[in-house]
Amino acid sequence: MIRTIATVAALVLLGAEAPPPDWVRTRLERLDGLRPGDYVVLAEDLMDRAPSEPDPEATRALARHVAALAGALDVDGFGRSAALFLAEHAPGDADRARMLAIAGALDPAPDRAATRAETAGAANALLRAFGHYRRGEASRAREWIGRNGAAALLDANPAVLKGGSARFRADCDAMRTAGPPPMSPEQLDALHALVAAAAAGAPRTWSEALMLHGAAPLAELDVSDPRTLFGVDPTRCTWRDGEWRARERAP
Repeated sequence: MIRTIATVAALVLLGAEAPPPDWVRTRLERLDGLRPGDYVVLAEDLMDRAPSEPDPEATRALARHVAALAGALDVDGFGRSAALFLAEHAPGDADRARMLAIAGALDPAPDRAATRAETAGAANALLRAFGHYRRGEASRAREWIGRNGAAALLDANPAVLKGGSARFRADCDAMRTAGPPPMSPEQLDALHALVAAAAAGAPRTWSEALMLHGAAPLAELDVSDPRTLFGVDPTRCTWRDGEWRARERAP
């Protein structure tokens, strides 16, 4: 499962045992869900002042939660800024890679977004091709190596398979009598690092990709689902009596 941005550390600061400092509580109570920019500003202030707070890690976790709310409240307006903030201050590599992927998906430049989408599509097709290749399913492997630019991507990354797509197709032809050829750990490393980087928008360890998704295409990001995208509930965006609550409707 993909970890949410609202970590357990955030609950320490948001719980009754450790109420936030007065300046934090005052700023939290001003948030109304209508101005996502206020959440971004508060998140930045929290992160800047965290080292001097009684519980720095809890303050940083709260900053990430507030930033995630900004992105979830207005994906088009503040989603990319929130994702970049969360990537910069992510507690781990998997979180950082996911936020960079979200920022890339929300990039307003259509040419860069299209290029990334093409690369991710080629990488996913390549991973599927090698899945069939390793199981000896020659026809399916040949089908997938011909999709979405997978062959060109393999040719550009010889660490995965020396000889590129021509060698791949030759191996498929030979499977009828010789069975599937083995792949070394180094080849698998190169393959999954390539796919993870293409899907995440930045380098990510292949072991994390395998652990999260197995030998299959990495999960696609759904920018139409803010709750899943940022790991927070955008309807619970106001701070009242020491907890996040739904925004009160105007009478």
